[in-house]
Parts: sequence; structure tokens; C-alpha cells
Amino acid sequence: MILIKLSEDNYEYDVHSLVRAFYHGEEVVVRKSFDEEESEKDKHAEVVIVVDYQPEQIVIAMYERKNQTEYGLNINGRVLTLQEQVKVDYADRPDTKNRLKKLLYMLLCRRLQTELPWGTLTGIRPVKIPLTMFEDGKTEDEIRKFMYDSYQISEQKIDLAVELAKRELELIEPIDYKNGYSLYIGIPFCPSTCAYCSFTSYALSRYRDKVDAYLEALCKELEYVSGKFSHKRLNTIYIGGGTPTTLEPHQLQRLFDAIHTYFDVESLSEFTIEAGRPDSITKEKLLTIKKNGITRISINPQTMHDETLRLIGRRHTVDDFKRAYALARECGFDDINTDLILGLPNEHFEDIKETFRQIFELNPENVTVHSLAIKRAARLNLFKEQYENCYFENDSKVMDWVTKECEKHGYYPYYLYRQKNMTNNLENIGFAKKGKEGYYNILIMEERQTIVGAGAGAITKFVFKEDSQVQKVDNVKDVDIYINDIDKMIERKDAFIRQHFAKDLLEYKLVDELPEEIAHGINVSNLAYAIGKEYGLSEAECKDLAMAGLLHDIGKLKLFRYLNGNGKQTMNIEQMKYMRMHSRLSYDILKSRGFSDFVLESVLHHHESVDGTGFPEHLRGDEIPIGARILHVCDVFAARLSKRSYRDAFDVKTALSLMIEESKNYDIKVFLAFMRVIHEIDKEKVTVTSDTILQNKKSKK
Repeated sequence: MILIKLSEDNYEYDVHSLVRAFYHGEEVVVRKSFDEEESEKDKHAEVVIVVDYQPEQIVIAMYERKNQTEYGLNINGRVLTLQEQVKVDYADRPDTKNRLKKLLYMLLCRRLQTELPWGTLTGIRPVKIPLTMFEDGKTEDEIRKFMYDSYQISEQKIDLAVELAKRELELIEPIDYKNGYSLYIGIPFCPSTCAYCSFTSYALSRYRDKVDAYLEALCKELEYVSGKFSHKRLNTIYIGGGTPTTLEPHQLQRLFDAIHTYFDVESLSEFTIEAGRPDSITKEKLLTIKKNGITRISINPQTMHDETLRLIGRRHTVDDFKRAYALARECGFDDINTDLILGLPNEHFEDIKETFRQIFELNPENVTVHSLAIKRAARLNLFKEQYENCYFENDSKVMDWVTKECEKHGYYPYYLYRQKNMTNNLENIGFAKKGKEGYYNILIMEERQTIVGAGAGAITKFVFKEDSQVQKVDNVKDVDIYINDIDKMIERKDAFIRQHFAKDLLEYKLVDELPEEIAHGINVSNLAYAIGKEYGLSEAECKDLAMAGLLHDIGKLKLFRYLNGNGKQTMNIEQMKYMRMHSRLSYDILKSRGFSDFVLESVLHHHESVDGTGFPEHLRGDEIPIGARILHVCDVFAARLSKRSYRDAFDVKTALSLMIEESKNYDIKVFLAFMRVIHEIDKEKVTVTSDTILQNKKSKK
């Protein structure tokens, strides 16, 4: 055991993570006070590392069990072997943390006669450092110097990180990721739980009767997400788990139907599903996946040795994997990823070489290579006694060989990430053939955009572009709680969005994504206020009417896919029915934000006609609220002056002539007030265009 003693509760995570990187596989315990007496367990620690936060400096000392006394001071049977200190300014916390970690790193390197390939860097996203610096205009030399001076990273790993950063920026630039988002959908069921796995997963044998209820809750969350993010373009979808292919074909189809209903799948840059476990794959499932537009799948053997598969709890054989892989090719999949793990129990270097030989024969488009990381919740950690006699091999020599062999066979690295407790401080690398890189992997690992998570255990990561800050909103992991509390999961996301993106939703989204609708709203608002005054409404009612006119089409945010998503100029009958929902959607949005009943009723019924032929409730005559009767006239006139994809804009004279011909649709008193106003009102107030809106926004930047 390795014991760390801190003079105060500070920088615990950083110290603990770095020490564990050097003493991989050892138990590392932290005590946060010098005053604590060593427990019986602590007294058996072979090494004690003491971190003393003194005024203006940090002192680190290492005590070890030694028979020699020349080392000096003896504490509980241990002698002082090394001691170093560094000056710090505690007011500068980031600098203090870096100085502390560098001091500890140099001390451990000297004592153990080894260096870590990633130096003091314990974070999981090393490529994010050079990538961000490139975006900030730094030169490659500046980036290399910073990475070594700040983190003591080896030259080889700096080369890898810098090259990957350049490659990633080039790969994701065409997909306009800065203005989009990606969607992760979690299916938490598996045939069985692998020994190394700590992800949210539930054995299908025990939870089979919960799957349909889970899908119902998941589809409800997806409907919410589609509405809340309809103003943004969806770049990628990733269905992971667990093992999504534990779902039966009809259950997969139910999920795909929801995705196609709520999202614009046709405009996706990438659509991935984890078909991960070969023992969950059938031809019928693969055909269901294929026909629903999935462009990329993963079939993951992890190793090509049956004995290892048995040892780690995967209930399939190498032949099962080859059968599933052949089926995928037969079904037409031309972008397949295979996950492999280095450092599995009882696998030697020669075993690893044999695994890669067989994989290269199959020639998948992607090979993702993981260095074994034993998480706290993994069976390898929870039941150590079952694996205490196992042999684990993985080091820089193995990773270097893998990299060279992949490149020799036409694969090149395109993304990289690390995990806690990785063997020998190594990394996971995704290799791909040219043109087959996984966009989602880059976007999530480098935190380039918001990734919305749906499903049990899924985490939504909101990326704030202004300062690159990332904040998380997570769903519960427990399947039963997720099913029962799905409304709470949705409200958790919604509360965060209301808090952080209210202005964004009501201004930026409308202006950037629906400029024609906001221009139309301004025209209707100005005209409605003038008609309200002419009709004799109070000033308060006229102001409410102007607000209703501005926001009457805000529900179209939730229908963005039908407006702009598919690029088509006409809508089918089903889409037209859906579009007719926009007034009720507008009503719901405004009601949730506390607008007056006058505004709400005006918005809800602005498409009603006095002869009862309108919608949504087919009201007649005076049944229609006066605000809605005024908005109806304004809405039709403003629409006639606007250019549409299927016609040019009408001039004022033609628009008026058309409205006179159909005057039976309008309240006659309102229509007469409209006719009086239209000849007096400043025409610029009712002829605002989308170009005007976009130019005004651009001039404010």
C-alpha cells in the first residue's frame, strides 16, 4: 500500500492521480491531516508520501521501509529517502497545482528511475491542449514548448498530440460543428457484464421485461430533446450502451421510428450504433439497422483469444465475432469499427500480435485500441481475488508496435483519449482508413460542441462557446428510476436550459435559424398595434397585441425540421398537419413563460376564420378572441408581402386586392380598421425582410 499524507485538504485529486500513475496496481490511500494516527492498515504501508503546504512553499517527503539507517529520520519503521520543496503563490491556484505536480513528478521519477510518457498530465483529453492553442493562433513551436514545460510530456507523445490536433481540426471543420450539436442515446442492456466494464449496463436476462417501458421513457426524452434543440442542426447520432443490439428487431425499429419522427436524419454527417457484442447480433437486426440509415457500426471482439474472452466474462467466441462481422458485410455495411483491448489478463505480447493479425485479415475500416483501465466499479477491481494470479502486459513497447502495424496496414490515428487508472499511463487511440474517421469521437473527446445525452446513465455536456466551459447534466443510472422519473430527467435538462440559454433561445435561434419568421413577426406586430389603436383597444391591450404579433409563430422553432431541414419546397399532407400545430406550440411556449391570457388567446387562435374554416378549434365569429381576429388579418397581409419558396412577394396593391376577394374570412369591423390603417402606416414598419434582420445582427457583432 502507498500512503499519502496531506497537511491540509487541498489538491487531493491531483496528488492521488499522479501517484497512482507511478504505482499502477497498488492501493493508494490519502489521509488529509498530519494529526491522524496511523491505523493498523496504514502502518503496513511500504511507502509514505508527505505533502506539507507551508507558507510560501510546498515540501514533499518520501518515507520507505529500509533496513539502512543512513537515510536519517525514522517514522513508524520507515526512513526518509527523498525530500524536495518548491516556492508557490497560493493565490494563483493553477500555477500552484502545476508546480506541485512537477515537484512530485520529478521526485518520483528520481526515486523509481522511470518517467511517464504523458508526464504530469492526468487528464483524459491531452489533444485538447494543442487543439485549443492552434485555434488561439499559437505556433507549433509554442505549443510544443508549453506542453513540455507545463507537463513534462515526452517528445514522442507531444508529436502524437500535435499531429492529432491538426488532423482533427481538418476533419471536423466541414461539418459546422460550432453551430450544431450531437446526440448520444444510451441502451443500458447487455448479454452479460464484462470484467473490465464500469459503464451503465444491466443483464438482459434480468431486465428483459423492462425494455419496452424503458423505450417508452426514452422516446419521451427524445421528443423533448428534438423540440428543445430544433433550432440547431444535428450533426451526429451515437447509439451506445450497454449493447443496443440486445434489443429485438421490432424494438430497434421502435427506437428508429422515434428518431426519424423527431430529428432530421437526412442531414446527419454520421449515424453510429454499437453492435458491440457479437452474441447479440442477428441478420434481422443488422437489416433493421441498415434500412434505417445507420452509416457506421461497431462490432467489438476485444481480443481474438477464446480463453481470454471466457476469463473477462464475454459469452461469445472468436468464431461468433467472425460470423457477426461477415453478416454485417453481407448486409452492406462499409464502415465497421472493431474495439480491441491491450493488457487483458494472461495475454502476452505474442497473443496481442495474433489478435491484430486476424483483425487485419478482416480489414475493418476502423480499429480502436484501448489500454486496459480498471475502473473502481469494474469486476476486475471488485473481485480482485479472482484475478490475483493473472498476468497483465501492456507498455509503451506494445503501443508503439500497434501504432506501426496499424499504419503499415493503411490505418492512421485520428483521435485519442485517456482514462483513469490506465496501465503504464498510456492511452486509447482510434485508427481509421482515410475517409472513415468517426466524427462523434472527435467532437465528444475534444469537447467541441454540446452532446445531448438521452437514456439511463446518459450525460449531457453543454459546451459554452464563449469561454469553452463545459457543464454536465446527468440522468440517473438505475433503469427503474429512469422509467419512473423520466419527467424529472426532462425537467432537470429543461431547468438548466432555462437558466443558461433563455436569451439564446428567444433571440439568437430565431434570428439565425428563422430570420423570415422573425421578420414576419415584426411586420405583424407593428401592424397589429396600429389596428388595435384604430379599433379602440386600450394601450395595455395594444401592447399585448404587439407582443402577440411578434411571437405568434415562435412554435415553429419546434417545427424547424419541416421548414428548413430537408430543403424541399413543398410539404406532404402529414407534414402539413404537423405544421398546423404551430399555433398551439406557440401557445405552450408562451404559457410556460407567464405571458398574459390576452397574448395567449391571440396567439392560439390567430388562424381561426369567422366562417369556422380555420384552426386549431374551428371557432366562428365572436367566438374568436378580438386579439386573434386582428392578428389573423395582419398575418395574412404580412405573409402576402413576403417572398416564399414557391412564389415571389406581392406588392401592396395586389396583396390588398387578394384580401378584399376573401374578406368573408375576416371580422368585417377588424377588416375595415385594417383598410383605414394600411393607407396611413409607415410602409417600412410592415415590410421588414429577413435580409434586414441578418444585416442588423451582423452589424451588432
